Amino acid sequence: MRRLPLVLVALSTLAGTARAADDNQPERREMTQQEIESWLGERPATEPRDVGKVEPAPEAPPPPPRRRGVVLESSVGLLAQLGPLSKVSPTAPWFHLQLGYEPLVFFMLFAESDIAFSDTSLANPPPDPRAYALYGFGGGARFTLHPTERIGVYAQGTIGAARISEDVLRVYGYRDADALNPYFGAMLGLEWYQINPHYALALHGGIRSYASGLGRERSSDPALAAIFGLALRYAF
Repeated sequence: MRRLPLVLVALSTLAGTARAADDNQPERREMTQQEIESWLGERPATEPRDVGKVEPAPEAPPPPPRRRGVVLESSVGLLAQLGPLSKVSPTAPWFHLQLGYEPLVFFMLFAESDIAFSDTSLANPPPDPRAYALYGFGGGARFTLHPTERIGVYAQGTIGAARISEDVLRVYGYRDADALNPYFGAMLGLEWYQINPHYALALHGGIRSYASGLGRERSSDPALAAIFGLALRYAF
């Protein structure tokens, strides 16, 4: 019983200490909705870095077209007679092959060969219509301008010899058509160089004179033909 006062004094001291500690703590309050949204919307001081991200290397430009060296060109198109033979033979499919060499970017020397398949279906019978092939070979020179890296504009001249495969035109007054006779030609063209430096597409057209070979007896009209074609060029 003599210790009871001491126990009461100790309990009283502890209770006072606890109340003092509670009084020293700051007052707590609930955050408002605006404060929560503002806190969530804050960006960190430093942005996280994506260590694994690798920037792609810039693409290399396509190589320039090849404009010097050996060039092979093939064409398909139409050959239309403009002289007296236009009343005998219709417009014919025309196939052309050309092999050239460009010592300079604007100049080319070449050899060529071509063939056109036609008939005498426009002439009045008799005789009945007959088919023939007009073929020849020759050579020439081409001059090319390049307004842009991918576009070329050219003019070329040719000289060669040609004949038809049969003597079907003799009866219509073309006595020398089945013998080799000279021809002369001029052509203009537009080239479009592709991403692959070896290739180019071309559109061309021109006039060819078959001189005495397709000239008609007792006629002063020139033996002319118009040629139009699409070409594929390959530069080695």
